[in-house]
This record gives sequence, structure tokens and C-alpha cells, in this order.
Amino acid sequence: MLFLHRISLDVKMAKMIVIFNSKATPEQIAEVTKIYEGYTKIVVDINRKILSAGGEYHIDCEQVLLASGSIQSDLWGGGYRFRTREVDFMALTNYKPSIDHFSYEITFPEIRKQVEEIIKMVFDYE
Repeated sequence: MLFLHRISLDVKMAKMIVIFNSKATPEQIAEVTKIYEGYTKIVVDINRKILSAGGEYHIDCEQVLLASGSIQSDLWGGGYRFRTREVDFMALTNYKPSIDHFSYEITFPEIRKQVEEIIKMVFDYE
């Protein structure tokens, strides 16, 4: 199932956030890379094994997942560079003092692994 959400955080620019639970199509990749060419911001729900991508900020993706039923403790952010297939693990979303995670970078190896697997399931074609 795929959900498309158009959010308008300012009057000048509507931002498309897409929730994925399967491989992205080339058209969907084009949509989520409109703001940052060749790159997209991502928030992953590690429990539901879905991600949201697109928008200008990680909070855009996070809010769409929360509205779709995700819970904050399951959400971890990062990004994906399509040309190099590189995953990054930096986002304000990752700062979670309630579970002793005091970094914007995902430092828990098991969480990093889950986030990377879900991102590559959606965006990597090798």
C-alpha cells in the first residue's frame, strides 16, 4: 500500500511526502527528490517497516507517519543519495532522551541496521 500526502507548510511550496512499504517507482523517486536533487530526507518506522520520504525537513516525514498511526519511539530519520546509494543516519528525529539516545545520528547498531534495510528495500535496485 502506498500513501501520498501533500502538505502545505507555507503558502509558496506544497511538499509531497510519500509513505512506502514496497519498492519505489521511478516516478515516485522523481517526486521525493524534487527539493533536493538526487537525495531525499527519510523517516523510517522500524516497527511497521515503512518509511516516508520527501519534503524539506525530516519533521515533514515524521508528521505524516505519526498521522498514519506510527508512534514516536519507532521513528528514526536519515536520508538516501540515489547516485551513490548511500544511506545517512542524521536527523533531529533521532534525539530520544527517553531511551538514552542523545545524538542526532543513529548510534544504536541494531537500529541503524533496521533503518538501512528498510531504506534499501524501498530505494535500492541491486
